[in-house]
Amino acid sequence: MLNRLPKPSSPAQGRLDRGPPVAVIDIGSNSVRLVAYEGLSRSLTPIFNEKVLAGLGREVQSTGLLAPDAVDKALVALRRFRQLCETIRVKKIWAIATAACRDAENGPEFIAAAEQICGATIDVLSGKREAMLSALGVVSGFHHADGIVGDLGGGSLELIDVRGRRIRAGATLPLGGLALQDISKKSLKYAEKVVTRELARIPSLKIGAQRNFYAVGGTWRAIARLYMWQTGYPLHVAHGYSVPAKEVLEFARLVRRVDANTLSKIEVVADARRPLLAYAAIVLEQLVRKARPKQVVFSALGVREGLLYELLDEEEQKKDALLAAAYELNTLRSRSPRHGEELIEWTDRFMSTSGLDETAEEKRLRHAACLLADIGWRAHPDYRGEQS
Repeated sequence: MLNRLPKPSSPAQGRLDRGPPVAVIDIGSNSVRLVAYEGLSRSLTPIFNEKVLAGLGREVQSTGLLAPDAVDKALVALRRFRQLCETIRVKKIWAIATAACRDAENGPEFIAAAEQICGATIDVLSGKREAMLSALGVVSGFHHADGIVGDLGGGSLELIDVRGRRIRAGATLPLGGLALQDISKKSLKYAEKVVTRELARIPSLKIGAQRNFYAVGGTWRAIARLYMWQTGYPLHVAHGYSVPAKEVLEFARLVRRVDANTLSKIEVVADARRPLLAYAAIVLEQLVRKARPKQVVFSALGVREGLLYELLDEEEQKKDALLAAAYELNTLRSRSPRHGEELIEWTDRFMSTSGLDETAEEKRLRHAACLLADIGWRAHPDYRGEQS
């Protein structure tokens, strides 16, 4: 029997045949991250995700330079990332760098060393380009997105308006967590003045009134996880987590008053994120005050996913990400993938002949449920529905 098992080098049986994996290396002002995906598609599936909080942008505002120890830490991480990509057999690596590398005097020197280590050309994104890719990341992950996208990194804040797949010109401001901490010399009072002054330069924020504000970035997601922990939210998934703007204002004020040492007792927030939470809370609070959104929606998708979404042809881009993912799971996990499609057809006829009212969103969710109905068939009969 053992001889009939697949050899260790055989392709994984639980993955779609999309060819070799692809990867994005994201050199940010706070973190350096590698994400390898199963393939380039409308429904991206990460197969490996690792970050190192190097803090490249820690001193750029005050010294104009990437800190030597941060450079060393980042280069060590990039060397490991290349080895991992070779192990995973990544076909293509896209490498990008953001605010710290574009603003620092020694940024070009670091990029040259990083390119040699990565074995890939690194695209140092302009502020507007970074804002555009962040917006595309949100477009790729939310059905009919409508609102202002804010991407808070270590070195900068990108803001851009999104309506469906239409994206307006964006803006970039030096309000990243590390940048604020540096320029304010760790004074929260002065940091608030800087945020107020910079946001006053963006009068178009008022178009966000009573729409969504999409919060992108690791430190904002840390605030979301903290709020989920405080309110007893049952899921540990920050993507798509939506909070009324009024509640966000109240919680942001609380976060900025809490000492980082106090937060060390709360495991849901990573150690390296804690010193930056107050600065991220100040930016979020001021944005909500000025833009007056109805909801703050947290997004795990940003620049990296936007970059890959942009590479898809228009037909793929137009696909509904939820249904694309449901079709894939149906193909991979159902006893008969055609059965899920038959369920869609049968329930379509039932809804039509019964005269029951159904919104477009309800129809979309029904179709997804049909496709996922049988993916738990291997489980115990009493738990198949719950697992599916």
